Amino acid sequence: MHRSLLNAALAVALAALLSGCSSMVTRSLPQSNLSGFRHVFVEHRLADSYGVADEMARQLREMGFDATSGALTMMPRDTDVIVSYEDMWTWDFSTYMIAIDVQVRSARGDKILAVGHYYRPAMVFGHPASAMIHELLAKLFKHA
Repeated sequence: MHRSLLNAALAVALAALLSGCSSMVTRSLPQSNLSGFRHVFVEHRLADSYGVADEMARQLREMGFDATSGALTMMPRDTDVIVSYEDMWTWDFSTYMIAIDVQVRSARGDKILAVGHYYRPAMVFGHPASAMIHELLAKLFKHA
């Protein structure tokens, strides 16, 4: 009897751990193909103490874009689109990202072309921030 209660409690705990409840949503303007742009600038947030802007620029370069990051005043003249973001982190025996919101807008005219939101409230199986960033950027920029 005692053992079956322990097994049931373990099963409930495992189910709660595996549920994760992550979600990703992206929206783009009709006829806005972000993969057609070459020069991307990731706007560095003042409070970016985790290197998110640099990681985003690195991953965009791996996808074939000419991507840099920094303060908006450092944006190169040939920039096609600007990527800005808001990240949320939490601590649960280690620090990890739980959410990131991304906005892609035209460098000229400041028109919003696409937005994305990725929420993962639990660090299931060590899903690092770089993986969350990659999944969201790949979906926004339609890159496999």
